[in-house]
Amino acid sequence: GAQSQRWRVARREAFGGVCVCGGDATARNAEGGDDARPRLVPMATQVDPAALAAAMKRAREEAELGGAESVSERVGEVFAGYHCSTLDRGIEHPGDIAEAASLSSIALPPLTYPLFDTLGDDIVAKGKLSKLQLEGVAYACQKHCELLPDGARAGFMIGDGAGVGKGRQISGIILDNYSRGRRRHLWISSSVDLHRDAERDLRDVGCYLKVINGCQELDREGKRAFGLPKDFREGVLFLTYATLVSRNQRGSRLEQILEWFGGADADGCVLLDECHKAKNFDAGAETGSKVAACVIELQRRCPDARVVYCSATGISEIGNMAYMQRLGFWGEGTPFGDADSFIKAMKNRGVGFLEMLAMEMKASGKYVSRGLSFRQAEFASVEATLTEKQTEVYNKAAAFMSSLRACLAQALTETRTSSNRGQAWKAYWSVHQRFFKLLCVSMKVPSVVEQCRRALREGKCAVIGLQTTGEAAEASLEMSPGMRVDAFVSTTREMLLGFIRTHFPVYIEDVAAPSAANGASDPLLSSTSNPGDIKPLGPLREHPDCVEARRILLEQAARLDLPPNFLDELIDRLGGPGRVAEMTGRRGRIVRVAGNKIEKVSSDFAGDDDFTGEPATGDALVFEARGDASGRPHGGPRAGTVAADGEVDGVNLREKTAFQRGEKLVAIISDAASTGISLHARRDEPNQRRRVHVTIELPWSADKAIQQLGRTHRSNQSSGPIYLMTSTNLGGERRFAAAVARRLQSLGALTRGDRRAATGVDLSEGNLDSPLGRRALKKMYDALVLDGTPTPAGVTLSGILNHLPEGREAVDSATDGVRVYSRTAEEYLAMEAVSRGSGVVALHAELRALVCSLGVQVGLLAEGLSEENVAALIETGGGTKDQGDVRRFLNRILGLSVRGQNLLFGYFTEVFEAEVKAAKAEGKYSEGVSDLSGSNIHIAYTKTVLKDPMGSGAELRHSRVLIDRGVSFDKAKEILDAQRRLPKDGFYRMRREMYGRTQVILALAKPGARNTFSIYRPNTGASFFEMDVEELDTKYRKYEDGDEELARRPWAQTYELTERGCMHGASCAVTRDGTGRECTAGSRQVRCCILSGAVVPAWGALEHTLERHEHRFNKSDRGMRAVKVVAEDGTKVVGIRYPEDLLPEVRERIVQEWFRTQERAEEKARVEREKKLNSAGGGGDDGDETKTKVSG
Repeated sequence: GAQSQRWRVARREAFGGVCVCGGDATARNAEGGDDARPRLVPMATQVDPAALAAAMKRAREEAELGGAESVSERVGEVFAGYHCSTLDRGIEHPGDIAEAASLSSIALPPLTYPLFDTLGDDIVAKGKLSKLQLEGVAYACQKHCELLPDGARAGFMIGDGAGVGKGRQISGIILDNYSRGRRRHLWISSSVDLHRDAERDLRDVGCYLKVINGCQELDREGKRAFGLPKDFREGVLFLTYATLVSRNQRGSRLEQILEWFGGADADGCVLLDECHKAKNFDAGAETGSKVAACVIELQRRCPDARVVYCSATGISEIGNMAYMQRLGFWGEGTPFGDADSFIKAMKNRGVGFLEMLAMEMKASGKYVSRGLSFRQAEFASVEATLTEKQTEVYNKAAAFMSSLRACLAQALTETRTSSNRGQAWKAYWSVHQRFFKLLCVSMKVPSVVEQCRRALREGKCAVIGLQTTGEAAEASLEMSPGMRVDAFVSTTREMLLGFIRTHFPVYIEDVAAPSAANGASDPLLSSTSNPGDIKPLGPLREHPDCVEARRILLEQAARLDLPPNFLDELIDRLGGPGRVAEMTGRRGRIVRVAGNKIEKVSSDFAGDDDFTGEPATGDALVFEARGDASGRPHGGPRAGTVAADGEVDGVNLREKTAFQRGEKLVAIISDAASTGISLHARRDEPNQRRRVHVTIELPWSADKAIQQLGRTHRSNQSSGPIYLMTSTNLGGERRFAAAVARRLQSLGALTRGDRRAATGVDLSEGNLDSPLGRRALKKMYDALVLDGTPTPAGVTLSGILNHLPEGREAVDSATDGVRVYSRTAEEYLAMEAVSRGSGVVALHAELRALVCSLGVQVGLLAEGLSEENVAALIETGGGTKDQGDVRRFLNRILGLSVRGQNLLFGYFTEVFEAEVKAAKAEGKYSEGVSDLSGSNIHIAYTKTVLKDPMGSGAELRHSRVLIDRGVSFDKAKEILDAQRRLPKDGFYRMRREMYGRTQVILALAKPGARNTFSIYRPNTGASFFEMDVEELDTKYRKYEDGDEELARRPWAQTYELTERGCMHGASCAVTRDGTGRECTAGSRQVRCCILSGAVVPAWGALEHTLERHEHRFNKSDRGMRAVKVVAEDGTKVVGIRYPEDLLPEVRERIVQEWFRTQERAEEKARVEREKKLNSAGGGGDDGDETKTKVSG
């Protein structure tokens, strides 16, 4: 009854009374009528073998000429200029603001919130909040007026990048809410230093609320006899995420915060600034982020609070969205019960899906994402190629690390360590990663110094961006301020020595003796955690061989030629602390002194235009404390910070001021200290020199790198920065520098020098840690598991060997000292020429040994490995859990020799590019939102496929687009003239005639790829698929440059023939068979179906339906790719391409899924009602009354 009624209502609402399952009412009633559940009816098909053979032959011929292709797609402008059109009041934002092109095609919903009732005229008229910022405030407050189906208040997300002013928008939201009587608000951010910025932003908009600086201030004021004073009972409580998860003597800080905020009755704002700090939450894992768990609990306990999420990288990864409880993606009234089910259903769906998600969020009024355009900026890539000496240093360090691993494995066995074996290996791989990352950075110091000096000579100033400082490794030296030292400390060496002293086992774990494994709790009893100078408590005894091994390892580590701390070296070589502004989390550093006094900033340096980066002078080195670390145990980081390197009170702000005034012309800024610090050429600051931002250390994520680069590129600047991406020729570093450069170019930045040359980087050089990257890594490992396995499809031996550095690499044998040389590329190719497959087998043997050194579980077998590698493989363990772990692979290969990591990474690159090519050939490769191209585009109609059965009012819409995709010869000539780069670019004719005429194409080499060509045809325009140079030369003959006009006649013939008909012309078998059928193969006029609106909730049903029928469609129509189309009349449609004839089945599947979800929800509610009734334990009238209340 009730279920049947719901089904009828859902079907009517979704389809407007149209039957879902097909057939008439009599047939439906015969099978159960309207009360029957919806069913998916499989389609019966009968195939005539002769017709199938003829169709396959015709398809092969059409494929050669692109007749089977659909509308071509091209990646257009990634970002578009942003104009605020929702408000008619306010002053325009100072700065060139841009928005993702896909988002710019989506309009925000109508604005009805009365924002100007609470904000004074002076805030609007004087520009305290710009028009753009007022828009963010208004839409956040408007969204807060809505309630989610579960009764919680809806949230809003500000995804603005650097330069838009997230702090000002947060202040505006607080001011509006305070004016409406909501007196308490929580502002949660990543650093305590941002407390001053929060106060400044509030004052700037005329809001003089009390800003309470953390729970410590509440603790101090709460000790009074009458509790908190009046001015502490309302206002803004500013917190860090670290405070949120901490505890004090009274208990959890979260409970204290909730008590102040008002608990379940709280109706103020919860402003989660830099909310990506709460990522990595996993309800089913113990390793999930504690910060995320606390953020989720805070939202659960305060259902009426007005939540705002602020982050420039908030939805760049689906897996990091679990804390966004108030955006309404899961829970009651949605297809997903909880965050886990949403994330599992949505992850691994590519860039296109994330863009569709962002578009739907904007369309529903819960998301804005604007950012400063990089049009004023320039960028260049600088390669710091390792010198022979640096290569030798790196290779010896890699050899020592490999030896240390072997010794550690043997020592763990000799000492019978079992209880802490895993901890020892965890510590080893941790120091392995940090050691080689610092070593890579140190290798780039000479190149970075030269770049900075050149900038100073040209009248600019330099900013050096880095990730880490390496200070933790120096902490064990316990240097005190004023202590003289002989040389700069080598951070990498101290890191090695510290690991060997602390984690190398020398005590035998006696089974009968107390240990961590059988109940002892003292960490000194652990054989993997006893420092060398501390005797363990208990009857453990030393193993003499392990003690000797540790002594030898310490001596070898001390003798290694390792570079000094790169940060101290940079400061010293660029003039010392008096010339360089350091903004990092370090508490101390070694500086050069002149006589007995450390150089300080003096007025002599202010405005010194002649300084060009000369090294510091002095005859001694002294340890200097940075700032005041008093009051903290061991000078540790202040409580209430999540910064990786700690923080130093006020020093970074003073250094920033010195740089902005021009007193210092070189600045060094680390990731830990960069939040909230701006170093751009601000118009009202004395230092107007153009910034040259040199990156010495790049993160794996291009988005994170862009966020760091925003420190020197903000609104209200007199000049844009020049970015120099510095990379070595080690492993994947060069590729990541290229990926960041490509991202900058998409944001509008210009390449220095030839602007047409771009970066020489293909779009496929994007994120390696993607579904395609993980699949490529697995395929590479699979090829190396067994001897004799060929290279993966699409990968050639010569392609892999192109990544091999020139020359040989010499290795000293561990046993007899005989010098062993590695094979060169020529030797591998010669082996392959003599015996097919032998070169691949030999290369795979070398690569398998390298994979053993990575310590990853990828299913490698011991067959054919050396004794040393077999031992390493046994220690690593079996299994395949690391086969798709790209990040671990990228970190671990840094521990190989220069030759080894370039060779292994080169193999991975070749497999990855083969996967990208295969995905493109299958029509399943997505680069985000592409533009549908054509000479004439018309949108025939837009219809509603169905409304959201959950009651949100969202609609899934279907637009039929008619496109003329033909390219005239004159237009083709324009394209060739604009994009010609290589001699092989030009017009080609097919070596054989087809359909009684000459077939011609235009081929253009892709940027960054000499042997891959984009193809244009007169009837189908730009081809979705690319062509290799081998295929091009085999099937086509090029018109010489002087004879290109000869291509005009055959090009025009095909162009005119296909305007209304197919590519076959008079020879078409379909139109001559007398059945009246129409052939559209290769026709210029095509129609395309685009789905827009509520695509994300329907994504699963769309994907499963397409997979079920993909064999029926051309390869170019088998993927769900996000596209944008602009009609001749200016109408825009953004959505996904989808086969039109699958829509009836999609509608049926979606409502069926909704029906099942409702059934599960009702069953869960019924069980909960029964539990409450049983717990009540009453009967009779009381029981009926209880039942009535629960049901109600």
